[in-house]
Amino acid sequence: MTIKTSETSVIKRSQINLNPLNPKRHTEEAIKLQKKNLQKIGFLGGIVWNRITGNLIDGHRRVYAMDLLYKYDGRKETDYDIKVEVCELDDKTEKEQLTYMAVGNTKADYDLIAKYANDIDIHNVGLSDSDIKDILSFTDTDIESVTDSIDDLILPPAEEEKPIPLEKTAEEKKQHVKDIKEQVKENAEKRQVDEEAYIMLSFTNSENKQAFCDLFGIDISDKFMKGEKLLEMMD
Repeated sequence: MTIKTSETSVIKRSQINLNPLNPKRHTEEAIKLQKKNLQKIGFLGGIVWNRITGNLIDGHRRVYAMDLLYKYDGRKETDYDIKVEVCELDDKTEKEQLTYMAVGNTKADYDLIAKYANDIDIHNVGLSDSDIKDILSFTDTDIESVTDSIDDLILPPAEEEKPIPLEKTAEEKKQHVKDIKEQVKENAEKRQVDEEAYIMLSFTNSENKQAFCDLFGIDISDKFMKGEKLLEMMD
């Protein structure tokens, strides 16, 4: 049995359309973390591009981050080369694969990462502060160092200035970890609600997008805009 494989090719960024139907949610924070990883390691590939439509199937976050690095704004002067996995899909199959790759996108096993968290620079692997809090909450090894790390991430500046007892009993340490884990759980629940506080706009063509941007004085190359700022413009 032979499995069909994609063709690897280098194309211009201007040949890529950011798929307006992409179901994956990419926050501004996630894209900045991706940019940081690109700067550290470089581009490792994995962009899936449909030659027939010019649309991305997978890799939007990496392209967004590359755009930031190259300051791409659609002009020839800012165009750049990018390696892609080329496929040729009809409209129906493209939508199916777009959905498959979004639905199949799994969340990392934080409990497993916690087992080797001390072996890596956990602040430099593309994780957000909230992710790191969640991971550290899973580990109960080396309690002193773990609770110190969690304190650094969770405590607000005013509380950080308060003196912390140098010595704690084993029971106090366990209770401290328990309290921190409860706080992490509460923060995670609130963060889940806050992550839904967004809306996506799409336009039938670039002319309509340009008209919208002109109406509100938005730079057409901008990828994100705070809803509160738009509300202020509408007042």
